[in-house]
Amino acid sequence: MSPVTLEFADDNHANFRNAVERLGNRKTAERAYRQVINKTGTKLRKGVLKTLPKQTGLPSRTIRKALGKPKRASASYKGNAASLSYVLTTKGGFISLKHFKPRELKRGGVVARPRGQRLYLEKAFMKGGRFPGRKTLNLGGAVFRANLNVGKRWYRGFHSLKSSVRIPDEMVIGPSKAQYDNATRSFAPAMEAEVKRLFAVKG
Repeated sequence: MSPVTLEFADDNHANFRNAVERLGNRKTAERAYRQVINKTGTKLRKGVLKTLPKQTGLPSRTIRKALGKPKRASASYKGNAASLSYVLTTKGGFISLKHFKPRELKRGGVVARPRGQRLYLEKAFMKGGRFPGRKTLNLGGAVFRANLNVGKRWYRGFHSLKSSVRIPDEMVIGPSKAQYDNATRSFAPAMEAEVKRLFAVKG
């Protein structure tokens, strides 16, 4: 599946040029922008790490692993151009139901909780054998359903079931998207405050 990126940066270059003029030094202005971008981006990442577990129903450690390390704003170094953006990137397909606390019911079927919502899966199973003495299958806790023919009879093997949850999709909707919007709104005031601070120090 294609990766999804949340990129946080100052898209208004006029603001940056204005900061350079006010501070009288491009390097000083770049350093200020990097600091504020990285601080805002770190706050955004923490917010996403907080919202996505509840939004998806996945454990925090799974979300943290999926997001990986951010690409932070950085100065030019050994021929690499300076960067004034903070980037969060994640990728991956639909998550297996085994990650959403599934359990097989005595009456048949499986219950799991993608997005924290109870989902009943008819004719799904996690165990083998006859009721009531069924045994857990040594298949990593996955949820399965038989392959059925047009008459809904089991005719050839079975397949594991996945949820409708895909982390790249979840990053750009709901509470996680709200975290990004909040970060975007907070950047300009934070940058203005930093420029004023540096200008005062300079004066």
